[in-house]
Amino acid sequence: MFDVRTAEAGACCDQERDSGDSAMSITARRRRAFQRQACLLSVMAAFSLGLALGVFVPLIGISQAASKGAGAGPDRGPGAPQPPLDGGPVAESRTARPPAHEMPHFPTIDDIRRGSGSDDPQGVYSSVSFIAEEKLLRGTVADGGLHGSNRIVDPEDRKADRKASPPLPPPPMAIVEQMLAGVGGEPAREVRQAAEELDGVVRDGIYWGAQVERALPAGFDRHQSDSWTQYLREAQVDRLEVGCGRMQNRMLVFRDGTRACARYRQNTDQIQGELFSFYLGQLLNLTNLAPSAASIIDVDARLWSTATEDLSSAQWKPTKPVVITKWIGNLEPAGIPKPFQPLERHLNRYDVRNITEGLDKPPSPQHGPRSAQDGVRRLLLDRLAAPDGAAPVPSSRVPGTTLPPEVLERLVELAQWSDLIVFDYLIANLDRVVNNLYNFQWNADIMAAPAHNLARQTDSALLVFLDNESGLLHGYRLLKKYEAYHGLLLDNLCVFRRPTVAALEGLRAANVGRRLNALFERTTTAQIRDVLPPLPDKSVKILVDRIDRVLGQVHKCRETFANR
Repeated sequence: MFDVRTAEAGACCDQERDSGDSAMSITARRRRAFQRQACLLSVMAAFSLGLALGVFVPLIGISQAASKGAGAGPDRGPGAPQPPLDGGPVAESRTARPPAHEMPHFPTIDDIRRGSGSDDPQGVYSSVSFIAEEKLLRGTVADGGLHGSNRIVDPEDRKADRKASPPLPPPPMAIVEQMLAGVGGEPAREVRQAAEELDGVVRDGIYWGAQVERALPAGFDRHQSDSWTQYLREAQVDRLEVGCGRMQNRMLVFRDGTRACARYRQNTDQIQGELFSFYLGQLLNLTNLAPSAASIIDVDARLWSTATEDLSSAQWKPTKPVVITKWIGNLEPAGIPKPFQPLERHLNRYDVRNITEGLDKPPSPQHGPRSAQDGVRRLLLDRLAAPDGAAPVPSSRVPGTTLPPEVLERLVELAQWSDLIVFDYLIANLDRVVNNLYNFQWNADIMAAPAHNLARQTDSALLVFLDNESGLLHGYRLLKKYEAYHGLLLDNLCVFRRPTVAALEGLRAANVGRRLNALFERTTTAQIRDVLPPLPDKSVKILVDRIDRVLGQVHKCRETFANR
């Protein structure tokens, strides 16, 4: 029997279910609508934030740059734009040549220190990798105006500079010529003459020029070396005196009053090193090594027959080889040049230009800011680093014009140092500049002290490379420990003597070992060769590798600094 109350209750439940379903549907729709609105608002907020960062942040940077330029005022700091010479605004397309201190990072003592805890420091420190010149041409206008500053930078500032983008090349030559035309008159002639002051100083961007080469002291040529060898075959030693360095060395005084230094060692490695380093210097046409020759202690020989008592007092044993080097008078200690004294030490065409222009020293406060003429003068000199395709600066140099004596003297010293760095790297000499570099970790002032085993003739300014006995043998055995120090100065050297590079190229093409042994046979007797062996093949192979290494450095410098 149908129950009305049951039916009514069922209908009521159905109504309640329909009402609940309807309420749940409305809540879900509202939730989805809210989610869509929240998502839309998030997208709009992100878009607005990105728009703000893209528009307002650059405006803030431009404002700061403008305020910095305005804050420089009439004194105009090193980074301030130079005033336009024609009265118009500075063109935004003008770019700046990288000054020397902003060139690619050069290796420093710190690079070696980072590997001091390892047995192989060269695993941490490796050769500098130069930035190719075409890469330096990329980028936008720097904030420094037409050209970079040449001020002396604090070491902390240098660290910040390394993190910055590479500076930009000089403006096109057409702009320079237009600026010169705007100056006109005497200032233009002064600027053009100043631009030619580097003529004869640096050639092709990496070689010392004719003016420096002509000013180099004569030194000791091969003819003098041959004459010294012949002299020892006919001379007689009158006596031996204490002197010439180490305890067992002696000063020889000959019957005619000539003096010499004799190097005596218990083993033959250092005798070979001294002798063959001298031979290598001859093959490189270096005139900084005093004439040297080998001899054998033999009391029956004419050379030693009148000094037997002194030989006994010196405890020199018969049949031992010695190297006899001509005595050089008027010597004084030679220091390390300033370009190689700071923590970041390097020498390239920009450093030479700074020295030539006197810009390697901080400006004197009483002189005030540089004039507009100085700015043009600097800009035209910057043309020496122009990119490919730019027209060269027309030569208007007055014939016979020379550098100031004090500047030329500095450049002559640096030219000899360029040979010294190459020579010491080839023979792996431990006992000269590497001695200073290695001890720098304990004595920060040692780079300002005189270089070990280096002297200067007071009457000629010739640098004399003394005591090369660690070269080619002893130094080669210790390359694992000291190679980083050997390569430090070479990696930072980008100005070479062209005759030295040409001689290296000739040695690479020829057999350097054969040429060294040919000199050894020509300048020694059979008696000497019986007790003193030739240069070992292992040393010859290492020398060949180091010649390639030096020529590779020349190639890197040519790609980076040469005019092309």
